[in-house]
Amino acid sequence: MKLLVTGAAGFVGFHTINRLINEGHSVVGIDNLCEPDTVALKKIRLSLLGINPEAIADARPVRSTIAQFDFVKLDILNREQMLSLCHENRFDAIIHLAAVAGTAMSKKYPTAFYDINTTGTLNMLEAARLSNAKHFFFTSSSVVHGKLSKAPMSEQDDVDSPLSMYAGSKRAAELLCYTYAQSYNLPVTIFRLFNVYGSWCRPNSEPMRIAHSISVGTPVKVINDGYLVRDFTYVDDVVDGMIFALNTPSHKPGQSPYALYNVGRSTPVPYLSFIQSIEMALGIPAIIEQDTTDPFSLGEHVEMYADTTKLESELAYSPVWDYEEAVPLFARWFKDNYNVNFTI
Repeated sequence: MKLLVTGAAGFVGFHTINRLINEGHSVVGIDNLCEPDTVALKKIRLSLLGINPEAIADARPVRSTIAQFDFVKLDILNREQMLSLCHENRFDAIIHLAAVAGTAMSKKYPTAFYDINTTGTLNMLEAARLSNAKHFFFTSSSVVHGKLSKAPMSEQDDVDSPLSMYAGSKRAAELLCYTYAQSYNLPVTIFRLFNVYGSWCRPNSEPMRIAHSISVGTPVKVINDGYLVRDFTYVDDVVDGMIFALNTPSHKPGQSPYALYNVGRSTPVPYLSFIQSIEMALGIPAIIEQDTTDPFSLGEHVEMYADTTKLESELAYSPVWDYEEAVPLFARWFKDNYNVNFTI
């Protein structure tokens, strides 16, 4: 297949492209490389995919030295350029991963989160429609489960009570995806991701924050007096599921071509246990700072983990990596690369 991946230099984008090119697909990846705090890490990810960072220039394709992969520095908010790229290439599928993430950051920059996560998604849907793409794949987030959701989170939950602008922007994007599937018969698949981690993950993600704090000897702050439950999902499980979804019709006969799945390990893990597993893997004791702050005041749930019944029944797929197995892999990567290939 010929595929477009947005957010190509991001965490999930890097792992997705790596899998796709290893399976022999022809891939074009785009990213605007605009975040000053992460651009160095993004360029390292691209170099691992055979892209020379020194050759990157606005709107000019750079060919990978190791695979059928072209990288183009483009912004999904540039609608004209997106349309032109998609018309020129006639992609079989568009995998839309580009986004800004972070509940706290969305409170500071609400318009940027709406523009990128919502308007950016609209631009990509329109490009997919006008270029006759056969499949549109979108990654949403577990944060869309707002005040009315309770663990385990299901696709049937009422998610129209977002607790942050990040959640609101992702929920709005989900609704746009549904509308395009209904109105234009565009096949759409959405994955709502739960706490994804692994090598080369985002510097502001929880696992990276925890590993960094332990490594430098600063406290790991835990709200709600330490009582939090999360569903930590290893990145390989997400990519495996994505491959299943790309090869599976996103609808049943007589229905609109739309499917949405909660994607997590579906195993509730106490937050303190996850910290302890990183602590043990790094071989350095953690300093825990417990805080009484109520998670809801920060746009968070006390307990958040996925009900994957629909994922298992419709895609015949279920994530398999337990955190006890995956955290040592993440910690080894962190130790090998922190202060060598990246800093926080």
